[in-house]
Amino acid sequence: MSISDVNWTSILVGLSLFLFGIDYMGEGLKSLSESRLTQLIKTSTSHPLKGIVTGAGITALIQSSSATTAITISLIRAELMTFQQAIGIIMGANIGTTVTAFIVGLDISAYAVYFIIIGVIMSFIIKKKLLAQIVFGIGCLFYGLELMSSQLQIIAKIPEISELMKQTINPFAALITGLLVTCAIQSSSAFIAIVQKLYEMHAISLFVAIPFLLGSNIGTTITAVLAAVGGNHHVKQAAFFHVIFNVCGTIVFMILLDPFYHLLVSLSLLKSLYPAMLLAVIHGFFNIMTTLMLYPFIRRVALLVEKMFPDKVH
Repeated sequence: MSISDVNWTSILVGLSLFLFGIDYMGEGLKSLSESRLTQLIKTSTSHPLKGIVTGAGITALIQSSSATTAITISLIRAELMTFQQAIGIIMGANIGTTVTAFIVGLDISAYAVYFIIIGVIMSFIIKKKLLAQIVFGIGCLFYGLELMSSQLQIIAKIPEISELMKQTINPFAALITGLLVTCAIQSSSAFIAIVQKLYEMHAISLFVAIPFLLGSNIGTTITAVLAAVGGNHHVKQAAFFHVIFNVCGTIVFMILLDPFYHLLVSLSLLKSLYPAMLLAVIHGFFNIMTTLMLYPFIRRVALLVEKMFPDKVH
């Protein structure tokens, strides 16, 4: 087994289909009423807790924390929402984005082609194309994942790479890798799905898989940062709050990585979970715990960010 045996085209096609599937499915759900979705974000920000629930719900629906954050920032840019109102939405989006990892954890890749076929047939026989779009999107998501997985298995069996993955990569290197790759492809969902597959085939250990997830959570903030370029101070405050929120949570979990890992290993209930589902549970736990830990300090963090990006008019 060597690097020449890897079909890089299949990996790229698989990644493309996966990203398309997530986006297409999300667009189908979002098209229920985009104006209503925007209105919901605008009106559900009277209290941070309400915003968190709304952000989590919308992100779970449209399958993209980046999209939720981008919509929020666009509302701030249009002066339809303030930074203070956006805080809860941004925090909730991190929880909602874990739904994709749970979908991947269901391991229904073998049925992906049937979802695609059914989606195509439905698009011809029903008037409302929304359901067909969602089914087709799910099919593309899993078929793309299956294409990537088949080639990742080959890569994982290459002796040199196998040794590198099992011995050389330390938690900090995994954290940086997760951050950089997610920044590059601008999808934490896609990167986490790859990590789930690598862990499933024993190419990486759980101790290394966790920092990959944590790094991806920081990397996903790049969308908010890019969306804030050229925006007013409220826009920059929201983007930077997103960065601080994810970085703080990651730092805490990296410090507690060793005891957290041993706790997971000792929990027999988690051992019975399918590997990909185990990582989905860990990812969800990380985002929920980060929100709970930082929730009492929302106002203080907000004040800090406001001082860093003050209103220059006043």
